[in-house]
Amino acid sequence: MVGEYNNNNKVYRHLAGRLDKMLVPTLLFFLSQKPSHGYELIQKIDEANFCELEVDPATIYRNLRKMEEDGLVISKWQAESIGPSRRLYQLTAEGERALIYCVELVKEKVDNLQTFLNEYRNWAGRE
Repeated sequence: MVGEYNNNNKVYRHLAGRLDKMLVPTLLFFLSQKPSHGYELIQKIDEANFCELEVDPATIYRNLRKMEEDGLVISKWQAESIGPSRRLYQLTAEGERALIYCVELVKEKVDNLQTFLNEYRNWAGRE
């Protein structure tokens, strides 16, 4: 399924290269559930067990800006009755496709890791 995506597309190449830490797929996943503010996304990532990094707000916002440049999300300022305005991030149709692509990459990675573990078990069992 991964091969169905255009490997010459720089956005998808960027996603594939960033898969190891799971930050971008995680942001896409949470935004697919509902539009969110950056702080809310930081809290969700902090609570999630599938993102392999410390939650650094600067990193989150840098990735959200890159995702917006790539057309994966859109944002708009939302005025609050109390406090400063906050930016609300929303997934685009391209972002939804990117999430599906990330899921396929994860599946492929899991399959490869499972193959490795099976091979190792077969080798280790010969001793």
